[in-house]
Amino acid sequence: MRHALLLLSLLVFCANALAQLETPVFTGRSVINAIPNTGLHLLRSGTLLVGGTDGSLLRSTDQGQHWAGTTTSEISEQILQIAADEGSGVLLATGPTNGLLRSTDDGQNWALRPHDAKARMRALAHAARTKTWIAAGEGGNILRSTDQGLSWLSAATPSPQNLGHVLALPDGRWLAGGENGVLLRSDDDGKRWLQIRSDSEATVTGLHYVADLKRVFALAGDGKILVSADSGRHWSQHSSDSGDYLSSFVWDPKHKVLLTGNARGQIARSIDGGNRWQPTPSGTDFYLNHLTYLPGEGTLLATGEAGGLRRSTDGGQSWQRVAFDSPDRLGRLIVTDQAIIGLGQFGALLRSADAGQNWAVLQQPLSLYVHDIKLSADASSLIGVGPQGWLIRSTDMGRQWTPLFLGLGQDVYLLSATKDPKSGAVLAGGPPGTIIRAEGSGSDWQRVLEVNSSARGYFHKLVADSKNGVLLALASPGTVMRSIDGGRNWQATDARTESHLFDAAASSRDGNFVAVGRDGVIQLSRDGGLHWQARPSGVRSILHGVVYVAEVDTFFAVGANGVFLRSTDSGESWQAQSSGSSSTLRYLAWDPARQVLLATGDQGTLLRSTDAGEHWTPMASGSDQALRQPLVSKAGAIFIPGRSGSLLRSDDGGLSWRKVPTHTAGHLKGLFELPDGSGLLAYGDRIVLIKP
Repeated sequence: MRHALLLLSLLVFCANALAQLETPVFTGRSVINAIPNTGLHLLRSGTLLVGGTDGSLLRSTDQGQHWAGTTTSEISEQILQIAADEGSGVLLATGPTNGLLRSTDDGQNWALRPHDAKARMRALAHAARTKTWIAAGEGGNILRSTDQGLSWLSAATPSPQNLGHVLALPDGRWLAGGENGVLLRSDDDGKRWLQIRSDSEATVTGLHYVADLKRVFALAGDGKILVSADSGRHWSQHSSDSGDYLSSFVWDPKHKVLLTGNARGQIARSIDGGNRWQPTPSGTDFYLNHLTYLPGEGTLLATGEAGGLRRSTDGGQSWQRVAFDSPDRLGRLIVTDQAIIGLGQFGALLRSADAGQNWAVLQQPLSLYVHDIKLSADASSLIGVGPQGWLIRSTDMGRQWTPLFLGLGQDVYLLSATKDPKSGAVLAGGPPGTIIRAEGSGSDWQRVLEVNSSARGYFHKLVADSKNGVLLALASPGTVMRSIDGGRNWQATDARTESHLFDAAASSRDGNFVAVGRDGVIQLSRDGGLHWQARPSGVRSILHGVVYVAEVDTFFAVGANGVFLRSTDSGESWQAQSSGSSSTLRYLAWDPARQVLLATGDQGTLLRSTDAGEHWTPMASGSDQALRQPLVSKAGAIFIPGRSGSLLRSDDGGLSWRKVPTHTAGHLKGLFELPDGSGLLAYGDRIVLIKP
């Protein structure tokens, strides 16, 4: 019986351990690769909050081991600062132009509280003594709230300079600072503000109150430090001896020393309350993003260095490098009594549970542009490709991604990806002439082609013929490479044109290939891409896109100046049809269920045809942004991504369109429909999960 109970206990333990291992670090995020830049540890509940680009607000209730997206208004602007009234539990965040975000449930849900300033608030502070909130921001605007952030009134200010810092002092006074050396003080709880005359015209880069010293410190962009011992009524100016932008400040109460860091990695120390400052080598010349003191440890941390940070246990007299397994540079650190969370400038999120000596990477940097996404050969993973030889991989249908460091080199720019129709292998390529290939789960890649010449290997597009299994790589000037063994080996074809080829398509009826490019060039291959001949297009405009539609056995091509061409004889001859538009057309899509052809392009151009392109109707897209490649989903809905986070949806074959919230202002290049039916991934500047 005892053995049975022991076995049962072990099984339960293993099941719980497995469940913990399988629990994703991140859940509930719309924008998967938002860049974190600010955060807060709530003393009242222990909750951690992280804000970033694209209106991102993440929340952790287990000391940063797991993070969940919060419910916010449909905003796409960067969260600049989060602040708390620990007494009432009210949280506020700055970032949106038309208001402030407010939460009363420990950061789970956020509502936008509008204000009349018509300017973005950058800084935020709460005075525990008077229970007043002050927000400061662009155009010298200062807002004041006395009802826990529900409503806001504008305060009278003497300067139109942008304000980036606001500080509540223990005696009820307030300070605000910003560009061009502006420094403001309020003696009536933020109702009226006076400009403080200072000797520095450089931007105020920080305002800090040190209770142990009963002094206020204002940092400046020229290396000067202003010190006040009477709540900002009088100031003395001191030099950090660097003359550089002061980016960080900290007080070390254990060693009774003040420290500042600057844009050149220099650290200055003061042991006399800020009157005199002595430079101290930090061991790095990187921009110091943040200086942090760990309470109870007597340890200082300095961030800004790629792949590591600096750590000191002697009040900043000496610094040791601590490396971590990420190429990112940490910015702000969020400190709790059990952990430290590091926010990477390019999207990494790190965690330390031993006072910064060792770091676990919760998320690697994911800020580079994603040009294409494909499903791995065994359908277990998603693969994304981009610049600087960058590949990312997801094993949970796009919720979390991990970079693959293949050592391809910074000059390799993966513009396109495709799949071998026979084996399912994924291929990716781009300048200066690189093609790589992966089978299985997409974790192991081989370089199968290396041209090493952007003049001959600027691969713009990889194309696969699903009927014959032929793979093509289009490059400049008019170069076409061909593979007939699943992309393992490539041979040059006899395509001859000085014009760059942008797109190609294959006929599923006879295997003919058509490639289009600059100067109205059309190239035709009748033997699966081995030999090519120029075909007259009748136009000189750039041709951006071409598709073959099997239902009508026709090639269609679009380009600049509203050009639209058709070929009903497998690419031999081409006829121009009026599109009724003068805008550049770039993409085509066919809705097989409704027999509808769509064309998209610049300035929100969206055209629809129900007769295979003979006649076109301009559709109201509601957007003035460039629209990219449409996607017709398995359920029949049509989606079109675009610049500035634009995403359109139609459920009636393109007759009417509505905007889909993406929570990003980043440019979106393409869409990938998740095979498990859980939604779409929009990709480009950001990776966005779009639920059905």
